[in-house]
Amino acid sequence: MPTLIIARHAKAEAPAPGLQDMDRTLALIGRKASMKLGEEIAAAGLKPSLALVSPATRTQQTWKLMSSSLPACESRSVDGLYETDVEGLVEIVNGIEDVDTVILVGHEPTSSAAAAFFAGVGSDTTALKRVAHGLPTGTAAVLEFDGSWADLGSRQARMTVVLSGRDV
Repeated sequence: MPTLIIARHAKAEAPAPGLQDMDRTLALIGRKASMKLGEEIAAAGLKPSLALVSPATRTQQTWKLMSSSLPACESRSVDGLYETDVEGLVEIVNGIEDVDTVILVGHEPTSSAAAAFFAGVGSDTTALKRVAHGLPTGTAAVLEFDGSWADLGSRQARMTVVLSGRDV
């Protein structure tokens, strides 16, 4: 059964004059949360084989730290995950081929909006409530669905859980 994990990057440094948003790095607490989130994903028995990661520094760092717990996962930087909307994220997901479990590492508000867009009948109500208020930094929504990546659309997946690395 295909599984989509939508993760929001961990806590980053605050915006500052002269610092491009794309170049913001993780705060110390974000580094710890990234490692913990990777551990939580592995502990849940999830084994992503592909990670699609926004090119922003904070998402790349989040993935690098998460990946220490997910060693068999190939990663690709996807420019389209930075400053996209739900429609853009759906287009990226619909282009996935030949993998069972994929993790997307991106940004708000698109991460939570996309998770809510995909979640349908059979979703865990606690997980849905957590995502309804936005996906916090260092957390991931897990969605399972039947069918192909190319056909995944609105309300066609089941959100099973929201995992967090934030309690570090």
